[in-house]
Amino acid sequence: MAHNIGGNRELLIDNALIDTARTTAQEVLHHPVRRECVMTNSAPWEADGWVYYTLIQEQGFIRMYYLCMPMYNREHTRHDPPFHHICYAESTDGVHWNKPELGICEINGSTRNNVIVLSETMDALHVFLDKNPACPRDERYKAVLTRPHHQLWCMLSEDGVHFRMGWMLSDNGVFDSHNTAFWDERLRRYVCYMRDFHDGANGERIRDIRRIESTDFKNWSEPERISYTDSPYDFHMYTNGVQPYFRAPQLYVAFPARYTERKEWTANYDALCGAEHRKWRMQFHPRYGLAVTDGLLMTSRDGKSFRRWNEAFLRPGPESPKRWVYGDGYAAYGLIATPTGVEGEDDELSFYATGNDWSDTPVQLFRYTLRLDGFVSRSAPYAGGEVVTQPLCFAGDALHINFATSAAGSLRVVIEDEAGNALSGFDSSELFGDAADRAVHFDGNLAALARQLVRLRFILRDADLYAFQFCTEGK
Repeated sequence: MAHNIGGNRELLIDNALIDTARTTAQEVLHHPVRRECVMTNSAPWEADGWVYYTLIQEQGFIRMYYLCMPMYNREHTRHDPPFHHICYAESTDGVHWNKPELGICEINGSTRNNVIVLSETMDALHVFLDKNPACPRDERYKAVLTRPHHQLWCMLSEDGVHFRMGWMLSDNGVFDSHNTAFWDERLRRYVCYMRDFHDGANGERIRDIRRIESTDFKNWSEPERISYTDSPYDFHMYTNGVQPYFRAPQLYVAFPARYTERKEWTANYDALCGAEHRKWRMQFHPRYGLAVTDGLLMTSRDGKSFRRWNEAFLRPGPESPKRWVYGDGYAAYGLIATPTGVEGEDDELSFYATGNDWSDTPVQLFRYTLRLDGFVSRSAPYAGGEVVTQPLCFAGDALHINFATSAAGSLRVVIEDEAGNALSGFDSSELFGDAADRAVHFDGNLAALARQLVRLRFILRDADLYAFQFCTEGK
């Protein structure tokens, strides 16, 4: 099958472009590394529950929106007091966050807080910057939120802080999770991913993800359940996290939370951290003690059919009194490019997840990092391996790769014709190092091959290949 990739950055995140019959390098799922705690939610209006957070990176500026609510603990239950505040924070570097006193909402006689919406019933508020060229200025920031009786509504804002209520988007769903939406520049329409349920094989109600779309953000299609390749439908998908990857917007990436509820208390729960508090929570409902969650990775090229890894992308991590609870692995919506702090190094991807849920103490927000494009690689040991593409057509005069080798390892690129014959002048020199953007040198004129069908053959030795891209460097 031939593919026209133009100048797109293509990640080794699926097999869409890979000739699997000739590829011997193994696919490796990489995992984010936990870094520092960047925020502690200790204000009275933040309570001890903090979930469903959204990040928007603008020019030199990052916005964060998050839901605060009380959880079940020794002092109260989440129904006493019954509040679901939406709070706001901002940052310039993704590490240091400020909670500005906005003066919007009054709490206990004061507006000196960072709350932008007061609610007793809202499950989440997902905010996005509308990139539709036809978007009115006073609707540049749009939000989707859940209201009572299973309704999905929107809110609108010009500045991203002061919101007004809009209209109902849909009442065909359950919506009791972090429903997400964005303007898809490729499709030229709005897309929304939302919560619903379906009946499993044994009659159990399974949490799932549905998709709707709209050209005007007012009239929406009927919900369609997304599908998975080589992954069971009986996973409970608690959140969805679907978003175009900002470095390759033709690809959707998603970081949903997977909900796992074992049906009875076993000896392992007695040994698992937090057993006493886990038992206490079960007086309100057994699942508050039995359920555990983690984070998955999904990818798609059409937004409807997803490759979902069954292995966790974000595990709960080492046991401590405040981990391994229902709420682990809920990744923030939005990936941020941040410096590593080491001069000269490539930026890395930062995203965020909470800790200390259900712990009677302020929730903390932790930053996690991954290399740029570093979700999945094709990897070979020192003995070697290869990645060969299907026939593809490109635009540009240069090839760049995102790769990493050991000191003794290497990577070489050979360009072949459609039939798999090596083309003279297009066998690169040996490459070694670790770079998110390395130019590949050929003796031949790469521009002469543009818009022809060719194959790329990557020869790896103790190396990982993450992505490649054709681009134009000059004439």
